Amino acid sequence: MLNIKEQYEIEITDLSTKGEGIGRVEGIAVFVPATIPGDLALIEITDVKKNYGKGKVINILSPSNYRVESTCSYESCGGCSLQNMSYEGQLWLKKKWVIDRLTRIGGIDNPFVHDVIPMEEPFRYRNKAEYALGRISGKAKKERGCDIGFYQAGTTRVVNINSCLLQTEVADRIADVIRRYVKESKTPIYGPKSKTGVLRHVVVKTAFNTGEIMVILVATEKSLQNIEWLVDEICIELEDCKDFQLESVILNVNKSKTGKTLGDINITLAGKPTIKDHLMGLDFEISPTSFYQVNPIQTVKLYEKVKEYASLNDKETVLDVYCGVGTIGLILADKAKKVLGIESVKSAFLDANRNATINGIVNAEYINGKAEEELPKLVKKGLKADLIILDPPRSGCEPELLEAVAMTNAPKIIYVSCDPATLARDIKLLTDKGYKYIEAQPVDMFPHTSHVECVTLMSRVKE
Repeated sequence: MLNIKEQYEIEITDLSTKGEGIGRVEGIAVFVPATIPGDLALIEITDVKKNYGKGKVINILSPSNYRVESTCSYESCGGCSLQNMSYEGQLWLKKKWVIDRLTRIGGIDNPFVHDVIPMEEPFRYRNKAEYALGRISGKAKKERGCDIGFYQAGTTRVVNINSCLLQTEVADRIADVIRRYVKESKTPIYGPKSKTGVLRHVVVKTAFNTGEIMVILVATEKSLQNIEWLVDEICIELEDCKDFQLESVILNVNKSKTGKTLGDINITLAGKPTIKDHLMGLDFEISPTSFYQVNPIQTVKLYEKVKEYASLNDKETVLDVYCGVGTIGLILADKAKKVLGIESVKSAFLDANRNATINGIVNAEYINGKAEEELPKLVKKGLKADLIILDPPRSGCEPELLEAVAMTNAPKIIYVSCDPATLARDIKLLTDKGYKYIEAQPVDMFPHTSHVECVTLMSRVKE
């Protein structure tokens, strides 16, 4: 039995999705922050649960071959849980995660998983920066107005970050303008504990291929002071950025007492209500609340793999479930007979229709509604699909949706997932309903974090 405050030597063999090293003491799993696979560490037990324990590092006795010095100075942020691991090690670990989940949860023996597709330059890759704002007082408030950055892991305390190596430099500079704006306008910062205040978050969306920028101010009220001053200051700040220009400033109204970032109301304060990006030969409009892949460089590699797995010949009907702004379906449309997309978010549904129109694509149709509700209706009406694209949120697919997917008898499924655990769970359900796992291609969409995107190919078992 483990005992609190006792010390043990432990070999770290895995990493949790929260970035905690995992090892075993007397057969019991122990989670240890600040360690990585391959470390031999002296630890002290800090907590004991029924089936596992937690510990803290006393000393790294023998460092992992994958251990490196972090390039980030904001380790308390907790966002880049793999920053102390070499990029080679990160890729090894992410492939291991996919294989482990497919085996343990998906019930697949020796699943064929390709090596992870890496980034050539795994920094400054995010096209969306989602900043939290934090209250400060005294001299610090007079100097910078508020803290802007990301929540410390497991808390609502904002770590003030001047430069994040995952965000664009443009986003960093806009965040600094927001600090000056708060100082100038004296806009009250929202407190997640007190549930009072006005300005909650700032989101910066950057279209890498067109240079268009959208700034979203998330607030509890339908108006903000000194917006003209803010817009002018952002434009002045970006005067020397030849590749980027401010095109849209949005006020997103979020009165919710929960921790969600965006509300449902969007008010255009300056410029356009959307921005446009160019991807794989197509133009896409992006609205404030619609989903768009955050790593445009790796997105091309991801979608190229989807096209390869799809292998269309102009005769197929493609069902694009959780279609977002329509990217995957529209990229496949030139080789498909018809694309039918389903999307629950109204703004994304409207974007998908607009994107089809913008690109002159006439064989794409979209339905607004929850996929788990709409697809069964389509199946009852006799829908026949040759290929189904599943690209759900991190929580995966609803069982009702997978039941309807199986009822279509589509010969091929391509599942795009950002969580190997829910992917494996859903593959198990689809396997039970007559589908066979073929292979998976992980793509490193989120370097230095514990997330991995994966494209999986499945086929209908022939009776």
